[in-house]
Amino acid sequence: MNGPVRRVVLVLGIVFLILVVDLTYWQAIAADRLRENPRNPRVELTRSGQERGQIVSADAVVLARSVPDTFDPGVYRREYPYGSVYAHVVGFSSALFGDRGVEAAHASLLRSRRDLTTSGILNALLGDDLRPRSIQLTLYHELQVKAARALGDRRGAVVALDPATGQVLAMASSPSFNPNALVGTNAAVVWDALTESPDGPLDNRAIAGSLPRLLTSGGTITLDEMDPHSALGIATRVAAAGQDGLMMRPYVTARVFDADSNQVEQTDPEPMTDTFSYEAALSLYGESRPLAVGDARDGPVDTVGNSGVAEIGAGEPAAWFFGVWPATRPTIVVAVVVYAGEPGRAAAASIGRTVLEAWIDMISRPLTNKR
Repeated sequence: MNGPVRRVVLVLGIVFLILVVDLTYWQAIAADRLRENPRNPRVELTRSGQERGQIVSADAVVLARSVPDTFDPGVYRREYPYGSVYAHVVGFSSALFGDRGVEAAHASLLRSRRDLTTSGILNALLGDDLRPRSIQLTLYHELQVKAARALGDRRGAVVALDPATGQVLAMASSPSFNPNALVGTNAAVVWDALTESPDGPLDNRAIAGSLPRLLTSGGTITLDEMDPHSALGIATRVAAAGQDGLMMRPYVTARVFDADSNQVEQTDPEPMTDTFSYEAALSLYGESRPLAVGDARDGPVDTVGNSGVAEIGAGEPAAWFFGVWPATRPTIVVAVVVYAGEPGRAAAASIGRTVLEAWIDMISRPLTNKR
């Protein structure tokens, strides 16, 4: 074989070797990385058909579940039984628009890992449980429904918090949206309407930018990240005032369960590095005073609160309210923000009282809805 021919053969051999190495890399080594790439539409379409675990409330009401497709039982469709009531916390899982809320924060747990990827095959061979896991939230269904209904169509937010643990007992934001519409046949039309709406129905007004760390168990939130006018900021500060300045990190994910309903993870209460005194709370929100709150039990209700008006964002007036029960060592703090200014002050107080009354009624029932 002469020199030129040998060089051609050598070059072709090198090119062939490069192709083999390249194909091996992309199909075997980098396959999982490509699979997890959020810009890969084929991945999202595949995931949308996978079974996902349930998301349930603190009192075991199902808030999100996967149901088999009518025409193809091997494909699952996500369903949200209470629609807009939990839309901003639970979020949605959509083939077209991705995941949000709890659906996004715990996607790797909720999603089935039964697939034909390298890691999926190896995990199956090693006997790992590839079935989806389920998430239990800290929100109480009855309280959440009351908060959402009391807020109604008013633009604003409601948060109810357990001061001793940081558990979010209810969280509602308005305007809201129906997540079921984002997994249906007209999802693209609905999405365009939501994103183009000047009212921002996709925005969770209760928490501003703290959602990702609020949903996950390992995150932390500082005072600077909680606007004292979005409802979570008010509730957290007032809660600390009732705990001698000890501020607990708010969270909404309580427990994780495997497919056999065995608990595998739990979020423990965690104090924040910031502290907030009762005097500081009063300096921000003024002197609190007794509230006229109905009682499902005999005897007086030791409840205090306050309301006012503040400017938010670009000078937009908003009415705020907070109430605690009982007045000393409270078991609940309710905070409300209504974007309406002075006329909305009475509405904010009315919403807050409704949520407080619902909580007092809940815990007064014997052997029912006990924490």
